[in-house]
Amino acid sequence: MHAIIAERIRTGDYKAGERIPSLIDLIEEFGIANATGQKVMRALRADGLIRTEPGMGSFVTTPEERKEIEAEQAKRSKPE
Repeated sequence: MHAIIAERIRTGDYKAGERIPSLIDLIEEFGIANATGQKVMRALRADGLIRTEPGMGSFVTTPEERKEIEAEQAKRSKPE
């Protein structure tokens, strides 16, 4: 599921700023368990591909948002 959604984002099937299907819709589409779907969504967020707004849904991040996420991750990974 992760690879397919990431590919849909990269190819523009899901455009920057656009809401992606809900977790429930994705679980039904891919025939996976809820826990698996949640793990995939967390991984997509960690990869900087989506952001989730409570009560609103999950949205494809913009290139600017991805740069901010990458910069924040780089800060966290630097040894002090």
